[in-house]
Amino acid sequence: MGNIHNTFGLNKFKTMKETSKAVEFRNIVNGEVIYLLPNKEITIVLNPKKVEGNKELEEKSTGLSHSTALREFPKREHTGNGPICYGYAYKFLSVEELDVFLGELTNL
Repeated sequence: MGNIHNTFGLNKFKTMKETSKAVEFRNIVNGEVIYLLPNKEITIVLNPKKVEGNKELEEKSTGLSHSTALREFPKREHTGNGPICYGYAYKFLSVEELDVFLGELTNL
């Protein structure tokens, strides 16, 4: 995980909160929040407000992710008794792929 955290730092993201379900990073320039999920693959989740309406980001997404850990994101009805926070997930095979994506993200 160390290399992944360093990659976020190099792309101007600061660790804000860390739980067993996710790590919350905030961009120190624009304040945007990204979550890193503890999956086998490198998986991040972006705010739906950032993704929806951006065709390029929508196409790259691997789908929606619902979790109580995504506290800074909006909520919607899913499968439970009440609304739950959600975002768009992105999976990467390497830290290098993540680095390129984070670099591109700051330009969108």
